[in-house]
Amino acid sequence: MSGDIPPGVDKIKSTLDGTTGYGGEFLPVETANEIIKRVFDESWARNIFRSYPMSTETAKVPKIGSGGRMYGTTGNKNTEVTETRHGTTEVELALKTILGNHPIDRKTIAYAIGAMMGGLKEDIVDTVMETEEDVIINGDTETETTYSDNINNAYHGTNYPDGIVSQDARLELDGLRKWAIANEDDNSKFVNASGLALSTTMVRQAFGKLGKHGRRKSQLIILTSLSVANDILGWEQLETLEKYGPNATILTGEIGKVYGARVISTSLVPENLDADGVARTQVGADPENNRTVVLVFNYTSPIIGNPSMSERKFTVEIVSEPKLDQIVLLPREDIAFANSYPEAIVHIRNVLPGES
Repeated sequence: MSGDIPPGVDKIKSTLDGTTGYGGEFLPVETANEIIKRVFDESWARNIFRSYPMSTETAKVPKIGSGGRMYGTTGNKNTEVTETRHGTTEVELALKTILGNHPIDRKTIAYAIGAMMGGLKEDIVDTVMETEEDVIINGDTETETTYSDNINNAYHGTNYPDGIVSQDARLELDGLRKWAIANEDDNSKFVNASGLALSTTMVRQAFGKLGKHGRRKSQLIILTSLSVANDILGWEQLETLEKYGPNATILTGEIGKVYGARVISTSLVPENLDADGVARTQVGADPENNRTVVLVFNYTSPIIGNPSMSERKFTVEIVSEPKLDQIVLLPREDIAFANSYPEAIVHIRNVLPGES
């Protein structure tokens, strides 16, 4: 029955049949909206960071620069209190495009596309969500000196296969690690773990370096690699999820709270870094020389920009490649990412990875 056909199958079949020629077909808007809603619902970053709608490629978002001041009345009873205004500045958002590439054999489509559709959507959700998270954590727009100054370092197929490559999505936007490293010279916004495992003392030191941005622990995120999170699970200071209460919101990857700050673990925090928090250029070295970082930040500072125009929101284009006997699904979205307050993020670097 036609009503049993999963949404989107007809579009894929029309491409397979050559009805639309080479490309020009898109998955239905309803299907694309379903996919991106899943991304928004399941991504810890999408759930905590502020979102800003953008009707132009770039936008300037106002932020509070300096605050007002309160005065006392003793000795000043007949005089109007001195006026102080909140100073405002701006942070710029710039939309960048990230793309996926999902080839599917035409033979597979011909015989099993209906059964595959659910799995395809699941794969696209995972791909988009992981790509966004990778950019948000590891993005660095530095391209000079063949990427050697990029925090992810240069690509080398033998020595460093995980480095920046051509068309890498991480080159589109600066992310949390880049922001934290940029703070070091001016504000000493880092804690050196000296090659030791993460400790509660280091976390408290990171809180202190956040200054006023660290006062409300409920606004803080401690972002770790998976192995470091395994170590934190053994801390007596960890408030585990079952103690949150029935109305608590649990983020993807969240393992609990330490001193009121949420601890989120992800596979996208690298564990092959040097003592400065930059990617190693060699593999196969002594494992004890490989380190990780822990990012501690106030989640009210980063902003994600989303396009307002429907044609630049999330879409999945279907392209026919008959010479390869396949079609290709091309998910695409525009996204912007910026940080309102540079001093609202620090990193604990030179951390020994935990037990995997």
